[in-house]
Amino acid sequence: MKHVVFNNKKIDASTFLQMENLSISLSKDPHAFLEFDFQAYFDDEEQKFTVSHFWDNQEHLAQLNGLKSDVYLKALGNKHHTDFKEFKDTLKELHETHLKSFFTQLYVLLEDIRLEEIIVRQRPGTRQLFSTRKNIYRNYFKSQFKANEMRNFQLDQLYCLIYLSLTSTQLTYQTNEQLEEVLPILFQTFEAKKTSDISSIIFQVQQRLLPIYKQDMIHTYFGFLPLNKLADTTSCNSKAKELQNDDEQEGLEERNSEDEKLSTWHRESKNNENDDNFLRFEVESGTKTAIKANFAREQESQDQAIGNAFGSSKQGDHKDSKQTDATETANSSNNSHQNPFGKYNSNVSIQYISPKQQTIDEKKQYSTLSAVVSKDVKELRKTIEKSLENKQNAPSDKYYGRLNKKWIKLFTEDKPKMFYKKQTESKELDAVFYLLVDCSGSMFNKMDEVKKSVILFHETLKQLKISHSISGFWEDASNASKENKPNILHQVVPFSQSLYPSTGPNIMQLHEEEDNRDGLMIRIVSEELAKRPEKHKFLLVFTDGEPSALDYFQDGIIDTHEAVKQARKLGIEVIGTFIEEDEHQDETVQLMKNIYQHHFLIASGTEDLRLQLKPLLKKLLLRSID
Repeated sequence: MKHVVFNNKKIDASTFLQMENLSISLSKDPHAFLEFDFQAYFDDEEQKFTVSHFWDNQEHLAQLNGLKSDVYLKALGNKHHTDFKEFKDTLKELHETHLKSFFTQLYVLLEDIRLEEIIVRQRPGTRQLFSTRKNIYRNYFKSQFKANEMRNFQLDQLYCLIYLSLTSTQLTYQTNEQLEEVLPILFQTFEAKKTSDISSIIFQVQQRLLPIYKQDMIHTYFGFLPLNKLADTTSCNSKAKELQNDDEQEGLEERNSEDEKLSTWHRESKNNENDDNFLRFEVESGTKTAIKANFAREQESQDQAIGNAFGSSKQGDHKDSKQTDATETANSSNNSHQNPFGKYNSNVSIQYISPKQQTIDEKKQYSTLSAVVSKDVKELRKTIEKSLENKQNAPSDKYYGRLNKKWIKLFTEDKPKMFYKKQTESKELDAVFYLLVDCSGSMFNKMDEVKKSVILFHETLKQLKISHSISGFWEDASNASKENKPNILHQVVPFSQSLYPSTGPNIMQLHEEEDNRDGLMIRIVSEELAKRPEKHKFLLVFTDGEPSALDYFQDGIIDTHEAVKQARKLGIEVIGTFIEEDEHQDETVQLMKNIYQHHFLIASGTEDLRLQLKPLLKKLLLRSID
């Protein structure tokens, strides 16, 4: 198990789920899903929305407003008010110019402005969200303009001025000769009714600017991911434009590929001074050969900037897994929203392991560790028994029964209850506990101390006759694949045997294994706990870090948070216990808060864990006295 940091940021599970629920609500599509990315966009083919990491460094309220504005623009705006056929056709045409990055991003910007006007009219309550968005972006583009001016990035300067001009609330603003020429056209955006109107505006601007600028925009400010797909579709489309050259490469069928190297150069593929483009976008020129259009070439200075204009991706592994999961979800009857284990746990299998026959060594080890916690167990048992006795004998004020000695009530109350009735029925602890132990590989130096804490719970609960269960869990990483992810639940102390005097040594069978899929196991044991008849249900999860398993990574935080939330809806109190070997780190606190909200404790080292668990157990037991 390891801490997974994406873009140097931990995923805030609560915020993510809030944005995801908002996107589903606005899009009215229960199968849509949300991701964080470097740019915000809507993929109409996968029904995927993304929100931008641009907001990561903002203050919390500004960050929420910014993320919500992304969701509104994509889930409500693009989803319901963008003509994607028109949008993609226009993008393909813009794609053929040497200023593709500039016009692509300008097209996205103008469409977003049009959508913002529609959304604010339909939902006036969003005005504040977009006001915050506009203010933050204006400050950003002001700083970008100065930086681009110093570097003499002329088209980037123009783009910044366009944004500042279109979002200005004043009649005067900074301008230049090129901006003055196109600004009247750009202001037509506020009168646009549909996507085709924005297309008309962008082509008018294109006619005026193409002859002036020879070099494309360098930076990426707004992106649109499906352009990657457009490029692939264009290069593979059977109805692609006719090649400028009608020549062919002869004799390929007679040649032996092992004996002779094929040509890997198209004369039109060489970049000239006026058109530094990716080769895959130039396949309309070339020869009718068997050579693949997307062959590799050396990277050039502007490649990354142009590539980003079509949507920057996240870490490769995560993105691949997302796309794979989406495909599997679409083709499977057990899709993500029907999967009882949650949408991030596709293709998992569960193996339940019963405790093995106890060995002599296990019995000796248990005897040694139980002696360490025996004093704490006795103190806890006496405290709870005394509380039960006080609860049982506590007088209750009534209008009849035994006369109460507190006569002052005659003078302080209008209708004093001067009698009481002694409670004859016995009070019991109406509670049930489930201890879930992370058995991932990184627990190798902490498992002994975790066992002491588990024994503390087991012995205390056993003496108070409170049913409980103890299990370890892990994922078999060595045998895991995208088609099958085997997960093991090792139930060393089942409910049916939890009060037996001889079950304790089974706890010694917990060992560190491989990966951990916390959200999955919390869901499984929560279902078991929910069926129990006890009134008070507690689930304690012993872990030492972030969930980590195949195709889980950053999704593990989201999934575990969601599993905890669902368990609490079932009336189960879920508490996370984190073992931190070093001093408390802010990242650790934020991680636990993301998953468990305020119901967690962090032990500063293994020795501190048991000391913190003792008052926690006392508090939970006292709460469960009826």
